[in-house]
Amino acid sequence: MIYATPPPGFTERHSGKQTWWLKAGWDILLQETGVSVQAASTTHGGRGAIQRLVLNDGRVAIVRRYYRGGFVRHFVRDLYWDYPPRPFAELICTEIARQRGVPTVEVLGAEVEWSTGGLYRGLFVTREASGLMNLWEWLRTKPTQPKREAILTTVARVIAQLHEAGIAHMDLNLTNVLVQGDTDVPAVLLIDFDRARVFSKPLPQSWCEHNLRRLRRSLDKLDPGGLLFSPIDLEAFCQAYRQNF
Repeated sequence: MIYATPPPGFTERHSGKQTWWLKAGWDILLQETGVSVQAASTTHGGRGAIQRLVLNDGRVAIVRRYYRGGFVRHFVRDLYWDYPPRPFAELICTEIARQRGVPTVEVLGAEVEWSTGGLYRGLFVTREASGLMNLWEWLRTKPTQPKREAILTTVARVIAQLHEAGIAHMDLNLTNVLVQGDTDVPAVLLIDFDRARVFSKPLPQSWCEHNLRRLRRSLDKLDPGGLLFSPIDLEAFCQAYRQNF
């Protein structure tokens, strides 16, 4: 996989120390000082930091700033040295997932701001998924059983679709699954393809199991007592996944 140039539909722009990959029609992001890595006012959510940005033309973008996780975060907060730069790698992986039919948010751009010695800070920009919330927030609303079954079945089918498309999500957890359950046809989007791996064929069984274990660990961490996700919910999810992959 080549990361030297942006994928079709995106162009490369330079502004000072910043390198942008921008989707066609979104050059306005370069003009918004609030998108600068140094200037962005953000709210933290997990390992990243999220900003809802209302652009001058009225469109809304979601900006995620990259922050270190794990032990290394105690020493390096937001500087990276990976190559290819993680924002560009995530943009390509997300676009490949979309092209292969995986429902996810629309990527608008990615930015790398170069520091000394090849280090960089990064941003990832997507269109706002209006009306959706993450799966954990949705479970906390305590929806009725029919709605739960409809959403969880759809989530399982989308994850099966992800695996069929040959995409290994490296952080599949309840907060990276967006749902909308107030419509006749439930909507589900998968987000955060940072460090995702792309295969040329359906995902190997070992990777499928790894993804599903990661999702279950997220559930056990957030709902250790099983108060919001019952054995009935688990059975509905597993049955839908098996039927679709």
